Amino acid sequence: MFRLGRMMAAAVAGVSLIVPLMPSTALALARLVDPAVTLEVKAVKGSGCLHDSSVTTDVPDKTAFSVSFSQFKATGPGFKNCNVQIKVGIPAGWTYSVYEAFNRGYAVLDRGASGRIMMNSWFTGFPWTLRADQTFKGPYDDFWQTDSAANSLIFAPCGASANLILNTTLRVAGPETSSMELFAQDVRVSTKFLLKWKEC
Repeated sequence: MFRLGRMMAAAVAGVSLIVPLMPSTALALARLVDPAVTLEVKAVKGSGCLHDSSVTTDVPDKTAFSVSFSQFKATGPGFKNCNVQIKVGIPAGWTYSVYEAFNRGYAVLDRGASGRIMMNSWFTGFPWTLRADQTFKGPYDDFWQTDSAANSLIFAPCGASANLILNTTLRVAGPETSSMELFAQDVRVSTKFLLKWKEC
């Protein structure tokens, strides 16, 4: 009975050591929602993003930003390419890392046809690249998605802004009735980048 009492006292003491840490932990978590990037499309070129189409950006929340194409579609046999340069600004006192990217679209591929997406994305001056290279084979009539993760978690220099270069190619092998597009019809988001934040 005496041993049990000592164990209970030790447990209570352990809890009392944890309690003082909770307010500061909650404050730290709250501060992580403060930063957010700003985006500005600086240049767009390629057969997949002609002058009558549009490339837009969005920051749906402070953990991600996205790039969307209005008419990025390739039909067989052929390919389309789009190169986008985006100015990315970050708030003072914070730095960030882009650790994962998703591409999403729709494909209609006949039997024997195939659709391929090749994506390279990098920030000017950064020693790493996000890549995607995936092929979907027919028969196929559905949404498709790729998931690309960075090789390592590298944070941008504090107080610096960098341009994002996004180069994407869609290639379809098959008849003209086969197609592949980088355009998610339900949510209108083509490419999404996930962020991690850190105070400088």
